[in-house]
Amino acid sequence: MLWEFELHKKLAEKGLPYNHSVTILEVCNPNAAAKIIAIDSMASYFLPCKIVIIEDTKETKVGVLKLAQLFSHMDSDNVEIKDIAKEIEERLIKIINKVV
Repeated sequence: MLWEFELHKKLAEKGLPYNHSVTILEVCNPNAAAKIIAIDSMASYFLPCKIVIIEDTKETKVGVLKLAQLFSHMDSDNVEIKDIAKEIEERLIKIINKVV
C-alpha cells in the first residue's frame, strides 16, 4: 500500500462532519505500472489504483474502480494497456474477495 486517506477525518477537520467512515487506499504493482506507462505515459492519470472502504452502522462496502473501463477512455487504442488494466482489475477483485 502506498497511501491511506481517511476522507471522513479530513471532512471533519474542515467542519464538514460525515456520518460514515470512508478510507481510500492507494495501491500499486510497480511492474504493471511500469509496463503501462512505458506504453503510454498518459496512463499515469489512472495510477495508483484506489480501493475504497466505506463503513456505516449497518455494513461495510469495499470497492475498486473498474480499471479496464477507465483505461478504455484513453485516446490510445493500445490493446496491451487495456489487457494489463483488466489483469490488474481482476487481481484487485480477487484480493478484495479474499479479505472480505
